[in-house]
Amino acid sequence: MTEIELKARVEDRAALARVLSGFARYGGRVVRDDEYFAPAKGDKRTLRIRTERRSPGTAQESACCLLTYKRKTLRTDASGIGTEVNDEHECTVSSPDTLTAWLSDLGFACVLRKHKDVEDWTLELPAGKVLPVPLTATFELCSVPPLGDFLEIEILSPAQDNASVEKVRAALADLLARAGIPGDCIENRSYRELLEGTSKNFSF
Repeated sequence: MTEIELKARVEDRAALARVLSGFARYGGRVVRDDEYFAPAKGDKRTLRIRTERRSPGTAQESACCLLTYKRKTLRTDASGIGTEVNDEHECTVSSPDTLTAWLSDLGFACVLRKHKDVEDWTLELPAGKVLPVPLTATFELCSVPPLGDFLEIEILSPAQDNASVEKVRAALADLLARAGIPGDCIENRSYRELLEGTSKNFSF
């Protein structure tokens, strides 16, 4: 599966939550704490260890730890809209302490930490609307200290060819407009790029 995603800055979190609830299914709240490990200072190839906790009382109350590796690309269309197209590999980790100890012995170090408070919604896209197969769009309304609020819209595509990716990118732009967010609010920089300019630098 190919993860295709765009991210935009949000001015009024409460107002956007009301708009999203008007056309998408609310999933609840989740808190995510991420640590990014790299083999060398300045290396953009990172492994992410994520601790994820669903708020008590939500439909999907749970807690888990995930290990993620992404090969990221940013594609910008003629209007300047940037969309992430990622080859993502992820698995559940039962013992993050064991994993971090192993990474440390291999020479990896934590280069960044990120905290996200998230509310999420989903919208089913029937077969033929975007691609010949049904898809699910995920909306995540995120608070990322000290950066502020963002909306992430993501679709997992089973097809990786350019034509399919372009159709999904167009669908994401349409969904952003449906949420009432103008294209000039899109943030092309990654959270890592944004946080590296504001947070404590971790050194080896």
